[in-house]
Formats: sequence, C-alpha cells, structure tokens
Amino acid sequence: MIVVVSCHPTPDDERIYHRQIKTLLGNGYPITYFTRSKSELDLSESGLKHINLNTNHSLKSYMSEILNQLNVVNSPSILHIHDPYLLRLAKIVKDRFGTKIIYDVHEDYPAIIDTFSRLGKSLKLIKKMRWLRYESTMLSFVDHIILASPFIVNSDYKKLGFHPVVLENFPSKEFFNSVDLVSDRGNKIIYHGHLGPERGISILVEAMDLVRESIQDATLSLFGTFRRKRYEKKLMHQMKTLSLEKHIKWDGQLPHFEIWQHLVKNKVGVIPFKDNPLTQIGTPTKLFEFMAAGCQIVCSDLPPMTRYKSDGLIFATPGNVNNLGMQLIHALKNPNKKKIIDNYEIINNQYNWEAINNRLITLYKRLL
Repeated sequence: MIVVVSCHPTPDDERIYHRQIKTLLGNGYPITYFTRSKSELDLSESGLKHINLNTNHSLKSYMSEILNQLNVVNSPSILHIHDPYLLRLAKIVKDRFGTKIIYDVHEDYPAIIDTFSRLGKSLKLIKKMRWLRYESTMLSFVDHIILASPFIVNSDYKKLGFHPVVLENFPSKEFFNSVDLVSDRGNKIIYHGHLGPERGISILVEAMDLVRESIQDATLSLFGTFRRKRYEKKLMHQMKTLSLEKHIKWDGQLPHFEIWQHLVKNKVGVIPFKDNPLTQIGTPTKLFEFMAAGCQIVCSDLPPMTRYKSDGLIFATPGNVNNLGMQLIHALKNPNKKKIIDNYEIINNQYNWEAINNRLITLYKRLL
C-alpha cells in the first residue's frame, strides 16, 4: 500500500492529486491519501481511499490520526509526504514499519523565510540555520527526494548524498487538448494563484488603472486566496479608491478543472511578481498553464520566467507599475498569434506532465 500525505489547503491540488496520484492509479498502485483541509471533497475511487481531516486538527493530532489508521497488517510500502512539517511523521512510520519514505519538496524554505519573515537580519539568519539543521537531521529517515524545481536547494540534498528526481509542475494534456487559439477573446486579463503583496498583486491593480485609461473595456479576473485577511481588505480598498470595481473582479478559489474554463476565455495571462528570494527561485505553474491555454503572457523579468525555452513572453520590470501597465496594453492591442501558437506547441510537445511522469513511475518501481 502507498500512503500519500499532504497539508495543502485543497485535496485536489494540481501537483499532488491531478498529476502524481492519478498517474500512480493509472499504473495500478493502490493509494491511501490523507489531507487536512476545510474542503468537503471526497476523491475516493477504485484504488484510491481519500481521508480528509478538517483544519480543527492541529498538525500533531493530524499525524496522530494518520498513525492510528496504519498498522502492521496494513502497513505502507511507501509514505510520500508533501510538506516538511510531516518529516516527524515520516520518522515514526519508518521506525515502526520500515516504510520507504519519499520527501516531495515544493519550495525552497530559506527563500520563504527571507521573503516572509519580519525578523531582523540576524534573527532571520538564525531561523534559517535552525530550519536547515532540522531538515538535514530528519533526512536520515528519507529514502528519496522529489523536487518541483531543479533550483530548490534547502539543505543541499546532493551534498548529503541524494540524487533528487525533478518533477516540474507542467500541466497535463487532458486539460488543453482542444484549445481555440485563433478566436478573439476580448480585452480580458487573468491572474490565478496566491494573492499576496510579494506576488505584485497591488502593483497589478495600480497597473489596471493605466490599462483602463487606454482600453476602456479592459477587465482583470483574479482567482485565488489571500494569505492574509488584512491584505484582502487593503486590496479591495485599493480597487474601490481607484474606481476599478467594474474592471477587476475577484472570484476566489476554484477547483483545478474549473480554472481551465476561464483561462481559455482570456486574451492575456499576467504574472506580476515582485523581485524577492522566493520569486527568484520558484517557477510558477501558471506560466505553463497560460501557454497551454493560448494566452498572451505578460510576466515579470525574473529567472524562473526565462529558464524555459519560449520567445512568446512579454517581460515587465518587477515592481514597476508604469512598465507593467504599458506591457499589458501592448499585449491587449497587439496579440501575436504566431507566438501564442508556438507557446502552445512547446507545451504540447515538451513541457507537459505526460512527458515527464515516467520519472515518478521509475522511482516507485525502484523503491518497491
């Protein structure tokens, strides 16, 4: 039996459920999938047992509940964890059952601390060192590491003797097999993902004020959740102050399969990230999704946007309202159909999940 455990807020997470779990099921692996979320989704099906515990459970009680459901008779062959906070669970499962442990690393955590921590420079450094020491110690119980990006370093896995498998967050072909790449989509812009100041959302709202002056029917759709309620209130106030309520709409979080219905109706996909340690490393999944959906793309000129082969992107200076507004106006007024088609073909032929999912199956076969 394979056990997959996540602390992510949505059980139908693109990477965990739509890509990895579906691939494993398709190859005949039985899976028990534990999640901790507010969602009422039950993803159980033949071969998949989904157990969701609500967020009233602390992390400690969540792990205890998982351990209560595992026993020697029904012990897992592989435990696949998707959060560093679950390394303690991995240690107990390894000690108790001799289970093989896969540690799936989505982010570079020192970069997260650098980006979000409000501590002073010295205290921030201490916090990073403590985290790295903790992770490197817990890695003695890990059999294999999967990375979402080759640029994630954390405890320097290679120096510790690991040979991580890189599984980028490329979209699955099932979502973009019949995209209309030639019809007009109006002057519509879309952003989806986390909504926070580090991602340049306030700058995007300001830029829309400039776009609206040049293109009166221009609209921006925002999909996603706010990391902090205070920032949500600040952004809503900013939109109201600029009288942009008719031009910007926030639609909250949507299930993964539903967001595709909106992506293919928008002319421009925007990634307005600021320049910070996190955005210098992590490649946003939405970059590939915009390409697959046939959107013209305006994105911040940062390394994650430039490391993959594509000449169909319009780059904006990170943190610069005027430049972002100018590039959005250019993209709306001058859509380059050839580059849009080229982007789609790159995704269809190279940067898709089906092109790399054999790496996951090869790893599982080796561990089993």
